Amino acid sequence: MEKIKFNTTLIIMSIVVLTALCTWFIPAGQYDKVKNQDGRLVLVEGSYHQIKSSPQNVFDVLKAPMDAFKRKQTAEIIAFLLIIGGAFMVIEKTNSITIAIKHISTYFTKYKILKTFFIPLTMIMFSLCGATFGMSEEVLIFVPIFMPLALSLGYDSATGMLIPFLGAGAGFASAFLNPFTLGIAQGIAELPPCSGLTLRIIIWTVSTLIAIGFVVLYTKMVAKHPEKSLTYEFDKTRAKELHLNTKKEEAFKLSHIIVLLAFCASLVLLIAGVLKYGWEITEMGGLFFGLAIVAAICAKMTVTEATTAFYDGVRGMAEICFLLALATSIVVIAENGHILDTCLNYMAGLISHLPSVIASWAAFIMQAVINFFIPSGSGKAVLTMPLLAPLSDLIGITRQTMVLAYQFGDGWTNICIPTSPVTIAVIGLAKISYQKWLKFIWPLIAVWFLMSFGFLAYATLINWQ
Repeated sequence: MEKIKFNTTLIIMSIVVLTALCTWFIPAGQYDKVKNQDGRLVLVEGSYHQIKSSPQNVFDVLKAPMDAFKRKQTAEIIAFLLIIGGAFMVIEKTNSITIAIKHISTYFTKYKILKTFFIPLTMIMFSLCGATFGMSEEVLIFVPIFMPLALSLGYDSATGMLIPFLGAGAGFASAFLNPFTLGIAQGIAELPPCSGLTLRIIIWTVSTLIAIGFVVLYTKMVAKHPEKSLTYEFDKTRAKELHLNTKKEEAFKLSHIIVLLAFCASLVLLIAGVLKYGWEITEMGGLFFGLAIVAAICAKMTVTEATTAFYDGVRGMAEICFLLALATSIVVIAENGHILDTCLNYMAGLISHLPSVIASWAAFIMQAVINFFIPSGSGKAVLTMPLLAPLSDLIGITRQTMVLAYQFGDGWTNICIPTSPVTIAVIGLAKISYQKWLKFIWPLIAVWFLMSFGFLAYATLINWQ
């Protein structure tokens, strides 16, 4: 009999089924919720009560992906991926980025010292973006750019994916200004905005250095053993498609320059839109749809050429989009079975009886577990902090430390959980199976966890305010 291949689809589907089974054994329950001053629904402390059980059956499991497609956040990310896939295929057909990458590669080869600092500097840049304005979904724009760029510099596509993804991930989890996670959590905990800044910057520095070291060690391993690359087979065909293995250097045409200028202008607009006007994923999608139209016009593509290229890119995203819906099915099943509040209440009860340092660690682990079902940072802050902030007063943990436990629990597991839409999309773009990704990334997650235990213990012992 043929051996079962544990690919990404099978792994995620197995977790969906396991979650459905849990709804038969874990009692259903919920907290009462009220609107706070910001209009967000928050839990009422001490209001947990059991409700009628809602065990999920086989048909509930089968229709969960359809329910997932209807969820606002999932639908927006799927639509964004389809547009990004189409837009980048149009830009790729203009050959502008490929030629630019060849010229950049030549420049880095000529001045080798630049290549030495390429990974650290770019990862610090992305980490700052994660720490200040919460870069998350935005990395999906940069991954298709950095993968061929990394290939042209002698790395593999996986390195090009790791630079923006792990860079932004490290900054997001150790943020010192991020208004979407840290800002909301501190507000609910009734802490001053940007408080505890000095220690947070130290934590950010250590977290980012760990991420950089991990990527650098990976590139050195691949340099010695190319077959150990996460994208070894993918890179063989990708280099040929992009003509990166040819030494012929093509000249820039006016159309190439205009397309590149339009692309750079889009990135500037993206940053300005997010920081100044509060753009979200819908506005970002509209921006890059417009870029695809501008690129097609500048490259003098016919309507047929442009639409064919765009739909080729859309088709290339189909598998990733379904995996996102399948991963969101885990959350759909857990919520429909009303077991999330029960788990939250049980874990909060356990924390309340632990010594202060151990309790800070337990709060961190609790947030990491909840993050599996609620990968939204702001959503998790609104769900858990109204319960954990007053609990921290009773068990000898400062509210500042409890916010840090929330940040760590929310951030590190985002890099590896199958319910994170960005993770599934990023590894999908790099053609890496979830099983392979989990095996690769767990040492980094383990180091980040150990670092978190150390900082939480320190914060608890100094009564960090």
